[in-house]
Amino acid sequence: MKLQLVNEIIDCMPKERTIFRYFKDRYALMLLEYLTEKQLNCVSDIKKSKFSGLLDKPFVKDNLIKLSGGKVSKELIDNIWPTTFHDFVLTVSKWDYEDTSWGQTSRKGFNLVLQLNFSNKHDAFYKKLVKPGSDKVLNYWGHPVFEQKDTEYLRETLAWARIDIDFVTNEALIEEIQSDWVREGADLLRDAERAKIRKSNELGWWNVEGKVDDIIHYCKDIMQPYKEIWSEAMLAATIDFIRNEIGITNIHYHSAKTGAKVKRISDTKPPVSLYEKLPKRFCFKKTSEAPEFLQSDKGLRRLYKKVPDPKWFKLAV
Repeated sequence: MKLQLVNEIIDCMPKERTIFRYFKDRYALMLLEYLTEKQLNCVSDIKKSKFSGLLDKPFVKDNLIKLSGGKVSKELIDNIWPTTFHDFVLTVSKWDYEDTSWGQTSRKGFNLVLQLNFSNKHDAFYKKLVKPGSDKVLNYWGHPVFEQKDTEYLRETLAWARIDIDFVTNEALIEEIQSDWVREGADLLRDAERAKIRKSNELGWWNVEGKVDDIIHYCKDIMQPYKEIWSEAMLAATIDFIRNEIGITNIHYHSAKTGAKVKRISDTKPPVSLYEKLPKRFCFKKTSEAPEFLQSDKGLRRLYKKVPDPKWFKLAV
């Protein structure tokens, strides 16, 4: 994307705090709600479609299907809500590494970034137990995580999504979803447990002053629910953002092998769980056809000729 377009989109976003509430498998209800707008609202018809797997989710089966009477509606979906859920704060930023080899973008340009940030409640537990000496202790500097800048509040970032958009072709490409917090939290837990075995309260982590037992409690208990849902919560928020805030209805997602080639990732292998299993859960259809706006990109076309059996995921919402 051109930097001017990224900035224009950011300038058009709401300036107040945007809350996103999520519970496990909520994405299934969100996708089913989109189907009702397309007049696909009969349970029997949904069962015959590629979206049939959404009806098998426990929360959907135990609540929506029992109450639907064979018909799914937006009003019914909106009134089904569990007693336990997570509050997140969504923020929008940009990924401005124009060099494709470093920025890992499919085409030369910039990405829009959607950040899934923790609530103040989580951050209070984190600060009390882990006692970080600064922000970004569990996030990498240089990654597109939330920074306070001109806002009145700061939230730690659980995950983010990088997005490329083309309004002419009505397409969005999710370049990546990623979480430093989950990976770094696992390392922090490992080191804290090792310190406990040594009967030492010295963790050896720069800028972490919490007691070993408190850190283990945070990593094993406070963080566990987030580890279980972070990827689906991030993708659900991204699809909703692209569809309802940006107004794009054709969403593409990288497959593991093709994405690595197109984004010039050579040092690490993209996780199959994120770039194969996750989009399939969200009913993305695998296709050999690249996003239209990438097919017209000269720089990518030269590289794309060297990609064997290219595959992408696509979802029309």
